[in-house]
Amino acid sequence: MLPAEDKHRELRRIYELARESDAFEGGVTYQDDAEILIVGDWALLAYDEEDELALSFHLNAHPVEVARLTRFLVEQDVGFVLYEAFVVNERDEIVFESDLEGRAG
Repeated sequence: MLPAEDKHRELRRIYELARESDAFEGGVTYQDDAEILIVGDWALLAYDEEDELALSFHLNAHPVEVARLTRFLVEQDVGFVLYEAFVVNERDEIVFESDLEGRAG
């Protein structure tokens, strides 16, 4: 299990790099209490249950923004896994695509 301090340090490092980059369209916010980076209103970076840095995109994220962000992370040697897409519901909650599919049936 990756210690919380290491997760915090890595997210803070990415946040500092992001503040100087145009790859983070819409700006970047670091929520220390939730250990998550929010990019504009279209991407999230957070550690998953397996301690991997997971990158998720909004279902309607623009492909150029997606490419720019993933390229930036690769160039900065940030290891990450692509996670599923998400939407934000009417209560401002993040809902992942698999949860949407479960409700449809």
